[in-house]
Amino acid sequence: MGDRAAAEGNGWRLRLRAGGKVLGAGILIAPDRALTSAHALDGTDGELTVDYADYHGAVPPSRARPLPGSVRPCGTEPADGDVALLSLDPPRTKARPAPLRLIPRYTGAKVLIGGFPAKGDEGLWVRARVEGPYGAWWQLTPENQVMVLEAGFSGAGVANAQLDQVSPEPPPEVLGMVVSRFYDDGQVPQFEKRHGHMIPLDRIAELLPEVRGLIEGPAPRDAALSAVVPARPGTGADPVLAARLAGWAAGAGPPVLLVTAPEGSARDLAFTAGLGRMEIALDAAGSRADDLAYALGERLRLPEPYGSAFTAWLRGGGPRPALRDSGRQLDLPVRVAVAGADTAAEPLAALGVLAQLAALGVRLLVVLRRPGTEFVKEAERRVECPALRAYARGLVRRVIALERGRTGPRVANARNAALTAHDCARDPVAVLRELTGLLHADIARLEGPR
Repeated sequence: MGDRAAAEGNGWRLRLRAGGKVLGAGILIAPDRALTSAHALDGTDGELTVDYADYHGAVPPSRARPLPGSVRPCGTEPADGDVALLSLDPPRTKARPAPLRLIPRYTGAKVLIGGFPAKGDEGLWVRARVEGPYGAWWQLTPENQVMVLEAGFSGAGVANAQLDQVSPEPPPEVLGMVVSRFYDDGQVPQFEKRHGHMIPLDRIAELLPEVRGLIEGPAPRDAALSAVVPARPGTGADPVLAARLAGWAAGAGPPVLLVTAPEGSARDLAFTAGLGRMEIALDAAGSRADDLAYALGERLRLPEPYGSAFTAWLRGGGPRPALRDSGRQLDLPVRVAVAGADTAAEPLAALGVLAQLAALGVRLLVVLRRPGTEFVKEAERRVECPALRAYARGLVRRVIALERGRTGPRVANARNAALTAHDCARDPVAVLRELTGLLHADIARLEGPR
């Protein structure tokens, strides 16, 4: 069921009207600014009225008009755009703007959506789940099968509801905005009518730069990583590394990938070109280990007390955090890239942070800037090797399961023996890399036609 008459703590929710007609919803992001969907403005002359519905008359309405150049309708791509920034007159300082937050990953997030459907003057709150990407948008599905994101939800804020929040303090953070719904034209199956789409804050900020300065907290990807050292003329991205990084980001291979990429090199260009695939990307150059741990914890956005436990674990000062009990469908494994640990203020301590992070199951890309050094070997030993070992162990179990009940020669015992003995090799990481390749070939053969 929807929850009518939201608490005052959600006072950033706005109702948009033109005359007596409700057009949809909006998000108060500053005393004189509001976000809504561009298509909610269709058929109007741009003169709107904004109601602060959750204040029940305590805050008078404002007039609203789209700011010049700040209406971005759906573009040539079917799933992008549909945002508008409104100027409010007069500004209402008693109304509390929405806290805007980026999160590292949306899939599986529980959210709360407040709109103004027909026969719902006070509005309706719907709990939903973010299912997955659709172009630059993300699909939303209400938790209750009878709920539909119908007309009146256009421009509604999509708020983080990972925890069952009883108190309105602090108000839930807004992650995005509803931009579309499936209209009932008599042809759409009932189950499809339930879905809608949101545009996330990071994309809104790209389309409407004024919004970027209102987003709280650090960006999930360090801007310094995109400001690469200029490459030599004619240098292009290393295609082999680019393909390898794309496969890793798609979930192929071991969870920890360690590469070297001097700044400005073809390998660096391949790395920076793929930054958009990372939920979190940090530049560790010049950083202390504690600062790196804090930056990772801050960007993962775990609710307390799990956020503090996570940071303490990274710093090596606490027990392994029970992240799966954190009250949200935790987005591990996220894809995290950390570049320049070998140029950090405390390089060896930075490796300790990365080893702790990898132990939690995060897909971790470690980019070192100085190839051929002893530090690269140390990073392989401390960060890559434990993850490779666990990954190979899982592959061995898969081979054992596939060989069960089969006749003919078996390889599982030999592979398991190689795994057990890898520590005795001169280069354990090289042995594990070769072993995982053999195990993948074994699995492909065993899963093929009998």
